Amino acid sequence: MLVYGDHQEVADVADCLASIGSQLGVIGTSPPGIERHASLVSALIETGRLVQGLADRGDEADEPSSLLQRLAIAVVRSFDSGYAETGDLPPLPHSAPAGRVRLRLPEGFAFYGVYPESYIAAARRLKLSGPPRVIGIRSIGTTLAAVVAAALDGPPALTVRPFGDPFARQVELPPSAIQTDEHYIIVDEGPGLSGSSFGAVADRLQDQGVALEQIAFLPSHGGDLGPEASLAHRDRWHGAQRQPAEFDPAFLVERFGKLEPFSGGGPRQRIKYLAGPLGERLLLKFAGLGRIGERKLEMARTLHAHGFTPEPLGLVHGFLVERWVDARALGEDERPVQEIGRYLGARACLFSADEASGASIDELIAMCRRNITLGLGEPSAGSLPGWDSGLLSRSVVRVRTDNKLDRIEWLRLPDDRLLKTDAVDHHQAHDLIGCQDIAWDIAGAITEFELDEAEAASLILAVLRPVDDHLLKFYRFAYPAFRLGAAALGGGSSERYVRALKLLLHPSCAAATPRKCSVD
Repeated sequence: MLVYGDHQEVADVADCLASIGSQLGVIGTSPPGIERHASLVSALIETGRLVQGLADRGDEADEPSSLLQRLAIAVVRSFDSGYAETGDLPPLPHSAPAGRVRLRLPEGFAFYGVYPESYIAAARRLKLSGPPRVIGIRSIGTTLAAVVAAALDGPPALTVRPFGDPFARQVELPPSAIQTDEHYIIVDEGPGLSGSSFGAVADRLQDQGVALEQIAFLPSHGGDLGPEASLAHRDRWHGAQRQPAEFDPAFLVERFGKLEPFSGGGPRQRIKYLAGPLGERLLLKFAGLGRIGERKLEMARTLHAHGFTPEPLGLVHGFLVERWVDARALGEDERPVQEIGRYLGARACLFSADEASGASIDELIAMCRRNITLGLGEPSAGSLPGWDSGLLSRSVVRVRTDNKLDRIEWLRLPDDRLLKTDAVDHHQAHDLIGCQDIAWDIAGAITEFELDEAEAASLILAVLRPVDDHLLKFYRFAYPAFRLGAAALGGGSSERYVRALKLLLHPSCAAATPRKCSVD
């Protein structure tokens, strides 16, 4: 199934450095505390992204790499001192490679509660038999490895970019970088389905004569390798020293007191807590470290000001804090098309997006055909229309779409107002879709609420925006095809999406409502 995506942005090196310099200026005048520490981590992450982009471009970039290492040392000092000290902040590089670079979104920092501080603690639990040598796996490993090297007082970390088959990655490490008397610490976010990125680095080290006893893994969680792991990699994973850098909510407990897990918390789930300081009920949910979270807070404030979402109270080192609302879930017979339409229309006006911020029509067509082939079979995929990619692409006006119109995402307040939950996350999730035309969300609402054609027409009218008919027809296939794939990989129910696709593929059912027509 095609579900996941790798989001990138193109940026100018000088602009990146100017932005980092602005952050450092604010940090230098901020009082001690968790807010200053969070800003320091943000500067570290942005510098790590820049160093990653330069490394992937093939540049040496000694000065930006030195900036990253000095910021890592400052983060370690801030963490060790209870956010009281940072030491002298480093100046910006006097020279750096010019031009534009591709920056990858560090998924763990954006979605999964991966914290540099957790890697500091995990690194110090290792039992090393020689001088530490840290190897980070790009992308996120660029930043994490710098922090681990600083925590262990080691030399600057090496980084590698895995390549090849996703389930059988390879890496290149020059023999001159490997000394058999050192203890190697391999740092990354995973492991995922195969753990082959961790495995590829360890393969390379052992090929150069490094003993297994001198290799350690620092992953983000304590789970096993995924189902696609090779037997050799799985055996080594079980036999090698490893310390998981799992999330520690101590800084939230210090601020809010007792926390009650609300949902999530697994390796690929968003972390949420309920808290009740001084009798006030709050929802804390991970929104992303640094500027990732700051942008989501801005969105949350805008949506609340227009009456669509719960009230955001602030951001605490990656966690969006919302006032808890007493509300009920929508009933199975509720189809509030007018309210949903107004929400989508406002969203389209409020949140424009860059052209490169989401999957292309070609990518969506490929996803659609692939997922339907695997989910419904070759005959169903053969019945799909022959879409004109160029025509559809010219109709797309990208906005920060909601991308999660599920019935359970809506709440009805006692005063009968409708609220949307989790409205700031899914346009930038770890999946293929990203930002699309608002017609994507219209297709999502039609699918999730199983609207008939009259209800769908009412929804479109309520949006109060031009909606391209051909694009919407395509999205009505693509949305359930994507959710079908996501359900297959995540173990969720796919019945609604199968039903929607069969209705589209069987015109004889077009006169009946999705809720009544049987296509089995």
